[in-house]
Amino acid sequence: MSSQALESSQCRSCSRVEELEEENKELRERLALKDEKIKRLWKKLRKYRNPHTPSSKRYGSSKSSSSGGKKRGRKKGHEGTTRSKPEPDQTIVVEEDNCPECGSRLEEPREVESRVIEDIPEPEPVVAKEYKLGRYKCLGCGEEVVASHPDCPEEGRFGKNVLIQATLLKYEERIPYRKVSDLFEWQYNLEVSPATVLDFLRRTSDWLQPEYEKIWSTVRNSDVLYVDETGMKVNGEQHWIWAFTTGKEALVALRKSRGKKVLKEVLGKDFDGTIVSDGWSSYATYIKNISPQADLQRCWAHLLREAEDRADKIEEAEPISEKLHELCENLTEFIGKDPPPEKRRERRAKAEKTLEKLLDQDYENERVEDLVKKIKNGKKHWFTFVTEPGVEPTNNQAERALREHVVHRKIIGGLRSQKGTEIHETIMTLLTTWKQQELDPYQEMVKATKS
Repeated sequence: MSSQALESSQCRSCSRVEELEEENKELRERLALKDEKIKRLWKKLRKYRNPHTPSSKRYGSSKSSSSGGKKRGRKKGHEGTTRSKPEPDQTIVVEEDNCPECGSRLEEPREVESRVIEDIPEPEPVVAKEYKLGRYKCLGCGEEVVASHPDCPEEGRFGKNVLIQATLLKYEERIPYRKVSDLFEWQYNLEVSPATVLDFLRRTSDWLQPEYEKIWSTVRNSDVLYVDETGMKVNGEQHWIWAFTTGKEALVALRKSRGKKVLKEVLGKDFDGTIVSDGWSSYATYIKNISPQADLQRCWAHLLREAEDRADKIEEAEPISEKLHELCENLTEFIGKDPPPEKRRERRAKAEKTLEKLLDQDYENERVEDLVKKIKNGKKHWFTFVTEPGVEPTNNQAERALREHVVHRKIIGGLRSQKGTEIHETIMTLLTTWKQQELDPYQEMVKATKS
């Protein structure tokens, strides 16, 4: 080959190399852009898919009718129901004397059409009652005696129904103080300021305080207690709402601390029941250092969500997640048959060996190692529910007890004073407890005002 032909061939090769390098550079840039986009999407997805997100909030849990193209409304073939007609409180006879078309005199109706209409009464003004309370001096001991009436409060000039309605509007309907004030003026022509509405709640809280103390005592002496906590700002400072629930009673405590000293304050040193909680270290520390006679059950719902989160991102974590799910399902099915104590102990020992075998393997990924370490740290407390009848494997009950507080936090942002925290924890304790016991909050508050 001539030197001229060789040079020409080399030039063509150089040109091709340059084209490939340029193409490679362009592809790398496009790949970098895609990687960046994937990172942004993962960041958004983590909001819904992380171990601390409740299952109801996770992506894919929505019950929207748009998913699956299902038609909204009653299913075909489903037997319909009609609202039952109430017994009328009042009967109104409606008659016509003359024909509206020609004016002729009408005779007796040939038939009567009955229509029962349900309505609410028009806004009514407040009823002002005067109580003349007799004052006496006991001739036997000289004691000053003042007559009392169950509907006449010892403090203030507003009756119990005003206070109860204000409390339910604020906490059940989540209406701000200003709106409660506006509603009272519109509905009853009762002019009260937002500050007065707050004082109504303070007085209601004082009425309910003895009931709050009873629930606190019940919680302290419970066999099984589900506990959780969530943040709440008080006057701009971080506080924590603690929920302690037995399933029937629910105690709310609002404190600056998220540590073991709150558990010591609420439960004392002699608590000997089982606490069901998430993995927050304060619970294990409380049992280890303050109340060693108590027991702990770590929440499996949190563990399974965290294992799923790792498995979604790291292939090495997939067998761990699968085995944990299988183990939890089998144990839940086992205790559902209410086996005798000996069988429970045998099954727990077997489950502990299965978990130990899973954790004792060598894992290369650092985040998988972190998960394994976390499970090992709580190893003594994963299977309490197997040997202790009545203990659930999750603290979902405590999470449910906190939901209303989370909604309040979204609406009002936080509380503004220490007195506000005391009002909040007292009223919310009673409202949550009454709901768990399927009682009417209004009737229960009326009872409390008379006791």
